[in-house]
Amino acid sequence: MKNIILSLLISLLTSAPLFADAGVLIPRDKQQPDPAILSLEEMEITVRIDNGDARVFVRQVFGNHTVTIEEGNYIFALPSHATISDFATWDGPTRIPAVILERKRAEELYNQLKQQAIDPGLLQMGERGSEEAKRTSVFSARIVPIAAYGTKRLEIEYHESIPVENLKSYFAIPLRPDAYHAQSARYFRINFELRSAHAIRNFQAPAKTFFLQLDQNTPHLVQGHFEGQYVNLGEDFSVTYDLDPAASDTLQVLTYRNPISAQPSPTEIAPVRSNNEPGFFEAEALLGFGQSSALAGNAASGVPKTVIVLFDTSLSMQWEKLERSYQAFETLLRGLRPTDHFSLVLFNTETQVLPMSSADAGGIQHAIDFVRASRLRGGTDIQRALQTGLQQAAAPGANNSYLVILSDGGATRGPIQNSKLAAWYAAAWKQLPETQRPRTYVLAVGDDANLPLLRILAREDGLLEHVLSTEPTDFKLNSFLSKIGRRPVGQLQLSIAPEAAADSVYPLQDATFSGSLASWVGRYPAAQEKVSFKVHGVRDGSQVEMTNQASLPRESSDHPQLPRLWARARVDALLEKIEREGEDQATIDEIIRLARQYKFVTPYTSFLAVPRALLRPRVIRPGDPILRVKTDESIVSVVALFPFGLVQPLRYLSSEDTWQTRFLAPTDMQDGTYTVRLILRDRLGHTYREAKTFVIASKPPVVQVKLDRKRFQRGQAIDLKVEASETTRTLVARLEGSLPVQLRWDGKAANTGELFIAEDTIPGSYKLTVTAEDIAHNIGTQEVQIEVLP
Repeated sequence: MKNIILSLLISLLTSAPLFADAGVLIPRDKQQPDPAILSLEEMEITVRIDNGDARVFVRQVFGNHTVTIEEGNYIFALPSHATISDFATWDGPTRIPAVILERKRAEELYNQLKQQAIDPGLLQMGERGSEEAKRTSVFSARIVPIAAYGTKRLEIEYHESIPVENLKSYFAIPLRPDAYHAQSARYFRINFELRSAHAIRNFQAPAKTFFLQLDQNTPHLVQGHFEGQYVNLGEDFSVTYDLDPAASDTLQVLTYRNPISAQPSPTEIAPVRSNNEPGFFEAEALLGFGQSSALAGNAASGVPKTVIVLFDTSLSMQWEKLERSYQAFETLLRGLRPTDHFSLVLFNTETQVLPMSSADAGGIQHAIDFVRASRLRGGTDIQRALQTGLQQAAAPGANNSYLVILSDGGATRGPIQNSKLAAWYAAAWKQLPETQRPRTYVLAVGDDANLPLLRILAREDGLLEHVLSTEPTDFKLNSFLSKIGRRPVGQLQLSIAPEAAADSVYPLQDATFSGSLASWVGRYPAAQEKVSFKVHGVRDGSQVEMTNQASLPRESSDHPQLPRLWARARVDALLEKIEREGEDQATIDEIIRLARQYKFVTPYTSFLAVPRALLRPRVIRPGDPILRVKTDESIVSVVALFPFGLVQPLRYLSSEDTWQTRFLAPTDMQDGTYTVRLILRDRLGHTYREAKTFVIASKPPVVQVKLDRKRFQRGQAIDLKVEASETTRTLVARLEGSLPVQLRWDGKAANTGELFIAEDTIPGSYKLTVTAEDIAHNIGTQEVQIEVLP
């Protein structure tokens, strides 16, 4: 039945400026939630914060108060440091969990199932491909059907990184409405838990609406709950807490390992369950303030500085983007000292420059009035703005300079490709004398900010902060501005001994300042006792060092977020590689594999919610062959008469000078060669008859892979020898992270080729897959397990 499965098409809304709220269901043909039609009956939020990683599970039940089947538009906005990790819909008592699929495959299945009168659920980032998906944190869903006087249940889970700034942390769930009227939940509950290896103090939950009753409040564990009826969701739920300064300059190591892999995905063709899965660790260094105070080096002290503000005034900055940029701009200027200097560059298609000025009261007020008098117009030429900013940094007297960018990063004029813009800026920045190179600080505003580009720009001795339309700005804005005039901890590195104990280690922060938490996440292939971890760097001109000795256990279940945290870090690195160097299939394949294995959405993957039976692979006979005929130019029509009674006209393809048709071969046809009769007619009405043959082949080719060994070093070539059925047309060998290679017949006894293992391949166990395709497009494969060594 069509109506037994919820239809969810998640897509970015682009018809109007989108101010997204979290968990809002808007009835069709309405602009606002209408509780008389669809009301929020129940909402339960479960928060588990484990050492800076917050797992947020949201369950919502909406009720239909009409006599008709309703549908609605569901909107959910992610916080800026969050990743969706689970999604499910419900049909009555039946939960329909989503699975991660490659984006294009998910869309194909979605369309196929729609044609079969099935309504699947598709959750993906953006609706126009991976490029848009990299720039959106907002999801919307079409919800149908919602039965008359019935309910519809939705579940979503995401993980969010909780920052530490000046030994303080802030966490919020955006519930306060931004564009829509406040929702009211008939029943509302919050379950909260915070665990920290570093001692915490001064825990507060300031929201008046959601008074959190604390069940436990210790230096390493806080638990609480809130429960109420007819709760008006008019403010955000938030908590703040401090990390005990006594724990400064200490290093903690968290571990997780489940040596037995999870159940194979139901969509895998040949699932393998491993008994030797790697483990994961996170090293957390809490950096104190050293000999200086918490305020040392901020805008109120330290050496004079020069701040060059690039303020985006293009049309894309309307509404909340402009308000947040202006708030940041005014707060920044009013925090400068009279001995500081600043200049202002307003940019859209063109640039307007307010020359360098002292940061006295008169100069600051003049700049604020200058911005207030400006108007949004035109597109965005980011290269021109950056070039103007670098020129200001190179001006005489511009010492200790900061280039502060307030923008959504959406280039529409000049170079618009992220890779070209990033490469140009890196080169232009390095051309300046070292003492005149500005630190590049970026405040990205808006739900569609071009984070891939802005993140790369901030690599030039700077930092990036992102503020969404729905989230409170005070903590992020104050943290961002407090770092202008301060220097991050330099040369910060993690070293591990023995070195072979771990691999594929990634930093989770681009820049770390005093009072912040520096984290690294990595894998370990096997259990090992007494592994030494050391973090070292330079803080305020002095060496800082932290050490810890920890065991990497054979099995540990204390911190289950670590595998996904590592996979997310690896994917982020691969996505940045794509931004710099362009797409390649090996990198995309690895992103898809990691997202599927560790279950999170990326620009190249989607959640698809349908019953598992519809996702299991099926053996399908070739039933969609193509008949192509090349004729004399005088022929004006061709009709094919097939041996099973089908009469099919052919269509002329002018670009190929060929006649073509598709036909369905009956499923009971035996394998073999068949004849099709052709009737051709020319311009003068003369008729001609010809015959062609076609082959029905339903058996996939057989593949046999022969390797002389199964252990290889990174960068080595795998010498392949493969035997395959005579009907084979193509043979391709693939290995995750490496470029695929097509095998060729050696003229003697086998198909041969060399597959080179990429230098940056992560050590571990991999499946080498050889795929054979015959003339009827039947697919045969063989998978061989190999091991890649460091």
